[in-house]
Amino acid sequence: MDSIVADLMKQVGTGDNLASIVKSVGGDEKGVQSALSMALPMVMGSMANSASTSGGADMITKMMGQMGGSTGMDSIANMLGGSGGSSAMSGMAGMLLGSQMGNIQNAIAKKTGLPPEIVGKVLTIATPMVMGYVGKMMGGKTDQNSLSGLLGEQSKMAMQASPDAAALASQFLGKKEEAAGIMGMLKKLFGS
Repeated sequence: MDSIVADLMKQVGTGDNLASIVKSVGGDEKGVQSALSMALPMVMGSMANSASTSGGADMITKMMGQMGGSTGMDSIANMLGGSGGSSAMSGMAGMLLGSQMGNIQNAIAKKTGLPPEIVGKVLTIATPMVMGYVGKMMGGKTDQNSLSGLLGEQSKMAMQASPDAAALASQFLGKKEEAAGIMGMLKKLFGS
């Protein structure tokens, strides 16, 4: 199985896509590239944590449903182009990362030298990219075991490839009670 995070980094970590992200969020190319290399695995890890909790797979499935079938790259094009749907997608990072979002932003900012606001924008772009890609890979299968299995495997690959993200994940995503808090917030949001 190919790594979603590695594939996304190939697509957005260089060239025109990276230049578009840098233009959209600000900062320098090297810093934004570094932030993406930590943000993508963090999003994947957070999705894996959420999917392993009671009702988590359903919440993630609903979030992917908000994207209307767009893939990870469609999402980035929509967000950078300012077309419709970007406001729904922009809240995904906050919903997924919950109360840890600020801590994760600050930790990535410290590692990359970028201001936390720019890192927040990178997380906002990274989240629907990962969601869209996972949705595409799932191909309509949305049961908890399939989703949890895929996300667990992908999270493991992403963390092995990025020691910086793995260190952040163990610091901010390793707490089961935090995952439960995220789920409570998502349940309120989706009214289930």
